[in-house]
Amino acid sequence: MKKYFKGFLMAISMFTVIPLPRYEWDDEGGKNIMKFYPVIGLIVGLIWYGVFRLLNLLGASIMVTTAITLITPFILTGMLHLDGYMDVCDALLSRRDKEEKLRILKDPHTGAFAVISVVMLFVVNFSGLYTVISNSIQDNSINNINTSAIGLILIPIISRSLMGYLLLSKESMKRSSLGAFFKQGTGKIDRFILLSFLIISSIISIFIFGICGLIMSLAMILVSTFFVNNAVKEFGGMSGDSAGYGLVIAETIGILILSFI
Repeated sequence: MKKYFKGFLMAISMFTVIPLPRYEWDDEGGKNIMKFYPVIGLIVGLIWYGVFRLLNLLGASIMVTTAITLITPFILTGMLHLDGYMDVCDALLSRRDKEEKLRILKDPHTGAFAVISVVMLFVVNFSGLYTVISNSIQDNSINNINTSAIGLILIPIISRSLMGYLLLSKESMKRSSLGAFFKQGTGKIDRFILLSFLIISSIISIFIFGICGLIMSLAMILVSTFFVNNAVKEFGGMSGDSAGYGLVIAETIGILILSFI
């Protein structure tokens, strides 16, 4: 039991900036990090939704509420996944050969394509989230669990369950030390847990939003998997950057679908 708790603490430290009491990392705990990746999604989702509710209760404008709610998950995760998204976009959009793409992927400098991609990402996310928040407030349904904003809790769970499963299921990129670290010591149980969280969170989404919940889950899964598979093909394997890239895309798709609910 101790090793699982250690894995949980390591997952929080790895994927968020939430402060924890000092503890020592070890290999046994590291083997259980991915088991708790969907739980990290739940924590992020609850805080994400909580920030939105708090700002609304404080009477903040829709514009301010949207802006702060938008940046909350990025700040909470230390920009980890956003960094992967930018790196992968920079490499893929360069349209160079494989070796040059891999060099760009590992280049610590920020390229033009990364900047353009992240600006487009924030424009799309802001417009979608603004619509979600605006609809929730205008419908006077802020205290109703069936408001579309409740999807902010589910989206991070779905995205992390899916990306965790893909990371463990696909062959790791040779130059990806982080991807190899996450896979070390994992097996069928880890993939089963991640897949179970993905299915359960999708079912809850369908229960709350009906057909729109099904569309949201399927769109997040299919679109992000398509982009991740393309990255895997271009780079010759799965990496932590590719997982972050897919996660950001999945959550953007989730927000866009929510804006239509």
